[in-house]
Amino acid sequence: MPLDAFVASLTAQVSTDSTAHTWSTLASALAKLVLATLAVLITVHVVRWLLRVAERMLRRWAQLSDEDDRSLTQIFASFERALTNLGWMLVVVAASLLFAVPGSITQWLLLLVRIYLVVVLGIVVIRSTALIVSALDVFGDRYAKRRNWSRYYEHLRALLPTLRTCVDYALWVGVASLVLVQLTPTQRVAAWGPLLIQAIAIFFAGRVIIELGRLEIGHRMLPHEGLEETDRRRRATMVPLVRSAFTYAVYFGTAVLILSSLGFNPMPFLAGAGLLGLVVGFGAQSLINDVVSGFFILFENVYLVGDIVEVGPAKGVVEAIEFRTTKIRDPEGRIHVIRNGDMKPVINYSRDYGVAVVAVDVPYDADLRGVFAGLRQAGAHLHSQSQDVLNELQIDGVTAFTASTMTIRTSTRVSPGRQEAAAAALRLLINETFEQRAGRAIRKTLIAEPAERHVTAAQRGPR
Repeated sequence: MPLDAFVASLTAQVSTDSTAHTWSTLASALAKLVLATLAVLITVHVVRWLLRVAERMLRRWAQLSDEDDRSLTQIFASFERALTNLGWMLVVVAASLLFAVPGSITQWLLLLVRIYLVVVLGIVVIRSTALIVSALDVFGDRYAKRRNWSRYYEHLRALLPTLRTCVDYALWVGVASLVLVQLTPTQRVAAWGPLLIQAIAIFFAGRVIIELGRLEIGHRMLPHEGLEETDRRRRATMVPLVRSAFTYAVYFGTAVLILSSLGFNPMPFLAGAGLLGLVVGFGAQSLINDVVSGFFILFENVYLVGDIVEVGPAKGVVEAIEFRTTKIRDPEGRIHVIRNGDMKPVINYSRDYGVAVVAVDVPYDADLRGVFAGLRQAGAHLHSQSQDVLNELQIDGVTAFTASTMTIRTSTRVSPGRQEAAAAALRLLINETFEQRAGRAIRKTLIAEPAERHVTAAQRGPR
C-alpha cells in the first residue's frame, strides 16, 4: 500500500470509527512502543556499564602507553555513540512494525540499520587495529618466552607494521563486502571479499615464512661454534645468496597461491614467466654474464667476504658478493660497487699469508752490519708482540741508490690481510730501536751521525 493511501485510510478510520476496539489497538501500540523504548534505553545503559568495566579490566591487564590509552578511550567512546544511535534506530523500526507501516518502508529501515551497524562497527574495529596489534604483541612476547621462542619472536617483531597494514586492508575489504551483500544488485561483487582477504592472509604468511627462513638460514649456516675461520668466511659469503634465492622462491610461490585463491589458473602465469625469462636471457647478456661470473667467483673461491682485494682503482675489504655485483669498501670508507663480470684482474691480499714490506733509507757511510742488526732486533720485537707475524724479519739487501742514501728492503711474512698494520708497527719499532742505539747523538735521519764527524763539523765552523 502506498504511504499516502495508508495515511488517508488511517485518518479516515480515526475520524469515522470511534469504537473502543480501535482506540484500544492504538493505545496498545503506543504502550508497546513505550516499553520498547524503555527496553532499549535500559539495554543501552547496561551495555555502556559493561563497556566501562571491560575498559577498566583491559587497562589493568595490558600495560598501555599514553598513546594507546588515549586510543582506547576514543574506541570505547565510539562504541557508546554507535550503541546509542543504533538503539534509537531500532526504536524507529519498532514503531514502523507496531503501527503497520507499509512493508517496503520497514524493509528499507532494516536495511539502513544493517548497513549502519556494519559500517560503524567496522570503522571502530579498524580504528582499534593499532591497539589490537599492541595487545597481540604483549601476548605473543609472553607466550614466546614460555616456549623459549624469544629468538624467533624478536626477529618477527619487525613485521608488526606489516601485520597492522594487512589487518587494516582485510577489515576494509570485509566491511565493504558486508555492505555490498546487503544490496541485491551488488551481491555478486561482494563474493570477492573473502577471496581478497584470503589473498592478504597468504601474502602476510609469505612474509612470515621469508623472515623465519632468513633467520634459520643464518643460524644453520653460521653456528656460533664448530667452524674454522676460513669455512666461516666462506659460509658468510654464501648466506646472502642463499637468503636472496629463498626470498625470490617464496615470493614466487606466494604470487602463485594468491592467483589460485582469487580463482585464476596459475599455469598461464608460469608459462608467461618462463617466456619472460627466455626473452630476458636473450636481451640481457650482460646480466647473464654478471650472474655466471659471480657463480664462478664463489665456485672457484676467488675471494670471500672479508678478503682484502684490489680490482683496478678499487682496493679494500669485500663487504658483499651478490648475484650481479661485488661491494668493496676502501680505507677511506667509500663503497665501490663493481659488476661481477668486470672483476678482473683480481689481486687478493688475504690468501695463505701476506708480506709486510718496509724500505729503509740509510746514508752511504752507515755501518750496514749495525743497521742489519738493528732491523733484526726490531723484527724480533714485533714477532714477540704480534700473533699476526708468522716468520722472522727477512733482510732483502740494498735495493736502490739515490744521491745521498741507499735503500734497504725488509720483508716479514704475516697473516692474510695484515700487511699494512704489521708494516706500520714495524716502522715504529725500527725508529725506537735506532733511537735507543743513537743514545744522545743527534738524529736528523734514521741513522745517527758518528760522534767524531759531528765534532769535526762543529770545530770547522761556518765557511
